[in-house]
Amino acid sequence: MQLNMRDVYDNAGEIKEEVTPWLSGHKQQRALLPNLQLLNQHLRANTDLSIHEEAQPGLYFSFLGTKPIKTVKDIDSVQISYQEQNINGHFFIAKNKEHSLLQVRISPAHLASVLGETEDQIIQHFTSMRHSLGNENAVIRLPITERTTSIVQPILSHKGHSISLAGHLYSLMFTLIEQLQMLSHLSQCEDCQSKLFHAQNLLEMPEHGALDIKYLAQKVGLNTEALAIGFYLIVGQSIESYRSRSRIKSAAALLRQNPAAKPHIVAQSGFSEAQFEAAFIKHFGVSSHQYEQIH
Repeated sequence: MQLNMRDVYDNAGEIKEEVTPWLSGHKQQRALLPNLQLLNQHLRANTDLSIHEEAQPGLYFSFLGTKPIKTVKDIDSVQISYQEQNINGHFFIAKNKEHSLLQVRISPAHLASVLGETEDQIIQHFTSMRHSLGNENAVIRLPITERTTSIVQPILSHKGHSISLAGHLYSLMFTLIEQLQMLSHLSQCEDCQSKLFHAQNLLEMPEHGALDIKYLAQKVGLNTEALAIGFYLIVGQSIESYRSRSRIKSAAALLRQNPAAKPHIVAQSGFSEAQFEAAFIKHFGVSSHQYEQIH
């Protein structure tokens, strides 16, 4: 099934009636200034879908999730990209899957005027970043950090004047630009990367108990922001996700050795029983009970 994004939403941001057999969701879009827009949209597919979409030129600061983005906890990843011209493309949503997007778009000229630089300087800067830090789709990825969280939440809960919302968006973009600078440094600094690998090794140690990022950062000699950004750079996932996966893999190995010791293994993992089962299903696709039967 193929759809065009232009045919999905009505003027109120609701899914058009004729599309509801295949899609549900919403779209909230605000043009705060001529070249500054905020988008919050959610889609859930009732069948396998290929959706055609067009994107205008500009700088995109995007937050992705798999359920409606109402709080920062609903965000799974951060992406930054620069598009020189209009682009067209398709993205696929499998049946019963969800796709959510909170996105800020700003023109290079507008950002240049805010930062007191020229448009060419902004374009050159982001083009360079895209080439050195972007993936095959020219997208740069960042983790959700404590600082990002504190800035995104006021945007999601904002109910005041558009001017104050624009202020929150500027603050968010400036923070992400600073994080890009930090990411660039970490990608080139051998000493920093050595500290990040040390942090990874510490997280693998069984005796490393409850996750304390501040302590871990102090232990390896980085600030918490650099640790979170750098860890995502070298490992490809957040510290929290990596630690959770590491702990559940260790628990699975212990379960294979002695299934009868499950209550002790759960307690030792640091998870509650509900968290333990959720982590098992997430990482192995089956419950711990089913895992025991398989292994």
